[in-house]
Amino acid sequence: MAAEVNGSSGLVKEEEEPMDVTATHSENYQALLDAGLPQKVAESLDNIFQTGLVAYVDLDERALDALREFNEEGALSVLQQFKESDLSHVQNKSAFLCGVMKTYRQREKQGNKVQESTKGPDEVKIKALLERTGYTLDVTTGQRKYGGPPPEEVFTGPQPGIGTEVFVGKIPRDLYEDELVPLFEKAGSIWDLRLMMDPLTGQNRGYAFITFCSKDAAQEAVKLCDNYEIRSGKYLGVCISVANNRLFVGSIPKNKTRESILEDFGKVTEGLQEVILYTQPDDKRKNRGFCFLEYEDHKSAAQARRRLMSGKVKVWGNPVTVEWADPVAEPDPEVMAKVSVCHCVLQLLP
Repeated sequence: MAAEVNGSSGLVKEEEEPMDVTATHSENYQALLDAGLPQKVAESLDNIFQTGLVAYVDLDERALDALREFNEEGALSVLQQFKESDLSHVQNKSAFLCGVMKTYRQREKQGNKVQESTKGPDEVKIKALLERTGYTLDVTTGQRKYGGPPPEEVFTGPQPGIGTEVFVGKIPRDLYEDELVPLFEKAGSIWDLRLMMDPLTGQNRGYAFITFCSKDAAQEAVKLCDNYEIRSGKYLGVCISVANNRLFVGSIPKNKTRESILEDFGKVTEGLQEVILYTQPDDKRKNRGFCFLEYEDHKSAAQARRRLMSGKVKVWGNPVTVEWADPVAEPDPEVMAKVSVCHCVLQLLP
C-alpha cells in the first residue's frame, strides 16, 4: 500500500513538472539557452517576452551577443532596467536594449551604481500631442525623434535642406515634446524635432534640433523663440543650425598623400567624399601634419568622428586626433540682399 502511495506520488510528480515548465517558459526559452545565455538571464528575458513588451523576433544577434558578454548580475540588472523602461514609442527595441547595456557599462566605468530611471514625460500629454498632430515618435536611449517625415497632410515635398534646421539650447532638463512642439509649430510646419537625451540621467541634455519644412519657417522660429521664457526664469536660446560635414584630423604622417588618406580613411569610415590636404611651403612632397575629411552628410561625419575617437579604430597603426572642423556659415540673406556690386581693388607694386 505504501508502495502504491509512493508510486502514485511519484507519478503525480512526473506529470506535474512538465506542466510547470510549460506554464513558466515561452517557446523561445530554449533558444535563449542555445544562444549561450545563463539560465537565470534566459529566464529573466523570457519573462519579458511573456509580458508582451518585446518579442523574441524583435531582438537580433547583436543584442544577444552583447548580453552574453555581461556577468550574470550585470545582465539581470540590464534586463530589469529594460523592463522598467517606457517602450511604447520605441520602434527598434533591439537597438534600445543595446543602448541600455552601453549606458550600464558607462556607469560602471564611472563607478556609479545603476540608478532607477528618472521620471520621464507625461505620457498622457505625449499621446494627446501625437493624436492631435498625427506625427510619430521614435525613442532611443540617445534621443527622442518627433516626426521625420511629417504626415502627408502637413507636407509632401522632399526632405528640407540647408537653412531649415534650428538649434534650441537652454532647454529645462525635464521638458519634452508636449511643451516644445506647441511653441515651435507657431513658426511653421515642423519636419522633425530631435530632443537629445542623456542615458545616464534619463533626462534631456538641454538641447534639441528642429527641422522645418521651409527656410522661412526656420527663420521665423528664431525670431519667435530665441530668448523665449519657456518657464519661469528659463529662457531658450534658438539659432539657425549649420550642419557640419567636415572633420579636422591631426597627427597625419607627413609623407601621406591625399589619395592614400582618402583610401585609408575610406576603409574605416563610411560616406567619405573628399580629403583636403595642405602641403608644406618649402617641400611640396610633404603635408603639414593635418587634413580635413569631407563626408556626404552630417550623420556620416558624426558617426566617423565617434568611431575614430573611440580608440578602437587606428589608422596606420596609430591613434589620430579628430575634431569637428569649423563650419562655414551661410551668408545672412538680409545682408546679401543689400549687396549690389562687389568691388575688388588691386594695388600694383613696382
